[in-house]
Amino acid sequence: MAQRTDPEHPGASVVTNYAHGRAVEEAVAKARNALEKPDGLYGDQGMYRVVEVVEESPSSELRQQEEARRRYLTTILENATTTVRGREPDNPDAELLSRLDDFFTRAVTFPDPHTSGVHPQPHQATFGWTSEPPGIQHASDLGRALALFLLAYLDHHGLDLEAAVRTGALPEERTDVGRPSARAAEENEASSELVERVLDICGQHYAAVTSTSSEQWDQESAREVVRIALCTVQLMERDIYYPRTLETYLQTHRARLERLWRRYGPGGMFAGELVLIDLPACFVLCERIDNTPISLEGVWTREGQEGTALERLENAWLYDTGEEDGR
Repeated sequence: MAQRTDPEHPGASVVTNYAHGRAVEEAVAKARNALEKPDGLYGDQGMYRVVEVVEESPSSELRQQEEARRRYLTTILENATTTVRGREPDNPDAELLSRLDDFFTRAVTFPDPHTSGVHPQPHQATFGWTSEPPGIQHASDLGRALALFLLAYLDHHGLDLEAAVRTGALPEERTDVGRPSARAAEENEASSELVERVLDICGQHYAAVTSTSSEQWDQESAREVVRIALCTVQLMERDIYYPRTLETYLQTHRARLERLWRRYGPGGMFAGELVLIDLPACFVLCERIDNTPISLEGVWTREGQEGTALERLENAWLYDTGEEDGR
């Protein structure tokens, strides 16, 4: 790229010339041979001077795009929090920050539903820099930048979200927003008819996948799991739409469910690691894990269920049932 030396001279202020070569040096030499003649662009008159030489290739274009995104994300993190209170939150809760980071990464950085469950973990992607650049390094760091901005914004307005998460309640003036009250939780309960209907759908698919029968299942435990899962389904969708939605989901993911059973069911490589695999209701949990994971975890904890059991099922379902595994 060359810049005009005389502002008064007619013509473009900046011109770009392209030359193909096996290396940058070879391309530059070709350009100079063609343009440094007496009447050339870089000739005796000195009309233009070279100010930048850039190698262009598919890989360099991707690198330039990533560097541009990095600069943009750094601006978000450095300037956005400044507009709120001039600094990042002090010692943000690691688990809360991780949850918010995951949310923004899924919703903003990698919104494709086909990749939302398998997006790169923050700070693990690399783009080929020879040395660590300052500020934001990777596109997935957008989630963390937005998470920090949200925490700073809420703190500025007197809402300590971290304290609310630790204590299980929000400030007194906003008690309607924190953990659901007992009355709200009761009103959110699904009808016994819907619980039985969903359990029946799960049972049909579970029997087909596992070759077991209802006499072998713990019906009460399965019914309890279905009840908890239905608490995460919106009221307007439950009775009319959700049974059909679940039926379609289980049909669509039949191969994944079979891989899950082969791997973690009796006789599988990791038999005994998933407590919930013995219940047909684990199928509705798989659907909820894909669609409302955060809400499911919250209700599961509120109901006093074992968190490790759900966590292990979530990890197995999201990361151990892909077709590429060949199972």
